[in-house]
Amino acid sequence: MIKYMFKSIKIILCNAFLGGFLKILQCVLVAIMTPLSIVITQRLVDSIERYHGGYIDYKGVILYAALLFVALLVITGNGLLDNVLSVILKRAVNNKLTFAIVQKFLKIEYECFEDSDVADTIKRMGEAPQEKILDIFLVSLNIIAQLISIIGTALVFTQVSIWFSVAFLGILVPMLWIDYRAMTIMNTIFDEQSEEERRLSYCAGLLEDKNSLLELKISNAVKYILNKAKAINNKVLGERVKTTIRSQKYFAVSTLFVIAWAAFVVMSLGSAASKEMISIGIFVALIGSAGTLLELSQNLSRNFANLSRQCLNIRHYYNFLKLPEAKEVISINDICFPRIEFEHVSFKYPKTDVMVLKDVSFSIEQGQKVALVGENGAGKSTIIKLLCKLYKPDSGYIKVNGTDLQDIPMADLKKIFGVAFQDYVCYALSLRENVALGDVEKINDDESIKRALKDGLADGLLEELTNGLDSNLGKIEDDGVDLSGGQWQRVAISRACLSDGSIVVLDEPTASLDPIAESDMYNAFSSALKDKGCLIISHRLASARLADKIILLDSGVIAESGSHEELMAKRGLYCKMFENQSSWYA
Repeated sequence: MIKYMFKSIKIILCNAFLGGFLKILQCVLVAIMTPLSIVITQRLVDSIERYHGGYIDYKGVILYAALLFVALLVITGNGLLDNVLSVILKRAVNNKLTFAIVQKFLKIEYECFEDSDVADTIKRMGEAPQEKILDIFLVSLNIIAQLISIIGTALVFTQVSIWFSVAFLGILVPMLWIDYRAMTIMNTIFDEQSEEERRLSYCAGLLEDKNSLLELKISNAVKYILNKAKAINNKVLGERVKTTIRSQKYFAVSTLFVIAWAAFVVMSLGSAASKEMISIGIFVALIGSAGTLLELSQNLSRNFANLSRQCLNIRHYYNFLKLPEAKEVISINDICFPRIEFEHVSFKYPKTDVMVLKDVSFSIEQGQKVALVGENGAGKSTIIKLLCKLYKPDSGYIKVNGTDLQDIPMADLKKIFGVAFQDYVCYALSLRENVALGDVEKINDDESIKRALKDGLADGLLEELTNGLDSNLGKIEDDGVDLSGGQWQRVAISRACLSDGSIVVLDEPTASLDPIAESDMYNAFSSALKDKGCLIISHRLASARLADKIILLDSGVIAESGSHEELMAKRGLYCKMFENQSSWYA
């Protein structure tokens, strides 16, 4: 925990030095003022008593009264300064650390996001780790300031007896350890429940998503999912209640320590004052400081426990920073009209033993249209993921004009591929932005965007939508228009067509389209993509007839390869699949 305290201080000073430095000075100044005000109060009371006794004139009283006023003014004005510094720190940290976190997300290997351990790390890290780092910094400073105040206040008690201070510091250490132990118990249960929280979040998401909610309502399964979510929630809360009760026992013990010390101080000071062993000023100051000391110790205990909890979360942030990053490579120039080669590629997904691709070899020549066909699980979509560098082959190579794909930067892939995935994203942005995300440099190029919409057979939306390219899609904006599944898919295809990539990759591009629209789409592709290569994955084999080459995958291997006519003549697996599908239309 101490390690994370100093790490947070270092990070804040590196990203917001002036604000962080001023905050440290503020905390130290306020911390010193607490014991100092106690000493001044003591001197003020004693000076008043001596003034009435005729031992000193009124100037001594005015001096200590003025000093006490200044001390109280500093402590009171701390709130305003604290708000100003908090705004300065938050703005600086958000500007710099947020950018660094986003950059880290961009560099992480894609396969990490399909790892359940990484999912737990990201969930526990939270959506705004930079704010948690700032919180740890602020809590750490509060703890340091409170320790300074406690030690200073405890030293004031040495005027009567050093044993007052020794006794308090003696109970402070075990009290903090007990509170730390209590929070460790709570932190452990929070950490262990990460998986349950993800399940609960998933069930809640099913009830919030309109597509899943529609299906659940139709099948009358909403109550089942709701009960499942309730069961998980009850389990999580039940475990936390039991753990909380257990941890409170530790807090109760630490409170007893403090009460025992306070009782000892009050009785001892009362006895000393009655026997005139101490002055009235010392008695008033120490009685008041005993309450201050108790409040400081309780605040310290709470902050100590709070820091323990926050350090648990921020530990996941540092684990996030350690996640493997994709190798940075130098940009290459010879990538126009590329030749793609798969050479003996084999692959299995991380933490699995099943080989999805087994010794796959094929090529895509310049301007060639290639169709990948086969049953579900044959490895078609995996080839697309490998081609987009989302994963690395376990063996073999994927080459672009003879260059290993792993040596080509992700930023250069848009010069090679324009991709429309089967699980396309419906962005709640304008139509312009939805298409331009295929190549953001063209976001203000209306002609290119309209041409891409035409190539994706989505140009009809321009007539339907009131504000044309700047019409809002989705449900976030008040004037947002929610499209049908087929319309969203055409927009996704248009996004892929906007790219200047030499090869357009289409993963099930017509899954949401009716047969007539599908036929129109492929005819449009033949015209629009005549100067580009094309790699199409489709379960509907009628689309494969437009391809120059068809690759049939079966259980991760290439079972057959050739043109539609060649494969039909072989009377093999492709011919059987094609005839079976054709029979549904006969």
